[in-house]
Amino acid sequence: MSKVFFISLKVKDTGFLEKIDRLLDTSGLCGIFDENNLVGLKVHFGEEGNTAYIRPLFIKRIARFIEEKGAKPFLFDTTTLYRGARANAVDHIKTAIENGFAIDYPIIIADGLLGNGKRNVEINKKQIKNASIAELVYSSDAIVSIAHFKCHLLSAFGGAIKNIAMGCSSKEGKLKMHSSVSPYVDKTKCNSCGICLRYCPVDAINIGDIATIDRKKCISCGSCIAVCKDGAIEIKWDIELKTFQERLAEYCYAVALLKKERIFYINFLLNITPDCDCFPKSDMPIVPDIGVLASDDPIAIDQASCDLVNNSIGIENSKLKEAFRKGEDKFRDLFPEVDWEYGLEYAESIGLGSRKYTLKEIT
Repeated sequence: MSKVFFISLKVKDTGFLEKIDRLLDTSGLCGIFDENNLVGLKVHFGEEGNTAYIRPLFIKRIARFIEEKGAKPFLFDTTTLYRGARANAVDHIKTAIENGFAIDYPIIIADGLLGNGKRNVEINKKQIKNASIAELVYSSDAIVSIAHFKCHLLSAFGGAIKNIAMGCSSKEGKLKMHSSVSPYVDKTKCNSCGICLRYCPVDAINIGDIATIDRKKCISCGSCIAVCKDGAIEIKWDIELKTFQERLAEYCYAVALLKKERIFYINFLLNITPDCDCFPKSDMPIVPDIGVLASDDPIAIDQASCDLVNNSIGIENSKLKEAFRKGEDKFRDLFPEVDWEYGLEYAESIGLGSRKYTLKEIT
């Protein structure tokens, strides 16, 4: 049974930043690196216009903790598949700085200037045989996943597994993971505003009386879904989503296999929004802030995060429809077509970790 360590937002004699230090010290983070190791902190810097990403102050605290233990931390992410403020390294770093991440530690885009800095990792799993992993991930001595736990359109939630799978892959890898998702336009909702056209990375969208998607060109990146303000672009909810979940798990497995005992996972359960931080806007949270989790098991930490969210009281006037009471499934309420537990079940079946865990609160 895996161990997951937890701190709440409640403070007594010391502040929350000091509680983060105790969490890192107790949970075993120091065991993944040695003195002078280059330790990459996998962070989502937030899309331009998004406000829900993890506060840079918390990231700086973790980086300083690692630095004080003798290692050399740096922040990293990878280029996005969709057009936007993070599609290449120059724009991505600029966005990170504008969002407050100039915190005295280097910012590096792990897959290079244009997203083609990569190496293949052979895993021979059901969906992925060779995973296309960002070059920096291959070269770093250790990786710390620092994930903003929130909801997600395709997998119902995004935590440690998604942070590593998407965030450590090259553009080629992201394309492999998304390629089973099929967006289509709801004719009754589309007003031909053209915003999806501006964000499509392969010019697969045409605007007439309504938007239309050229299936031959579409790479299923999902950027049109993220930017449509009227919810006019939807997904064919069928077996394709389970394929997406399997590919996420397999890409996370590839990184875990590559780094072995030199990878660690931290989930921030703050600002638990109904959408991903890739969206250029942020809606109100669905539950109150909960705290921070840490573990060496990506499945256990994501399972514990889901359980803590579902055991919280839902916030009225949020996107939740009915699941406001403790114990009710918030993820199924928001995304009834997505079997969020399947992704964890599949990840467990391929040996990524365990859904069984013990939760140890650090006060």
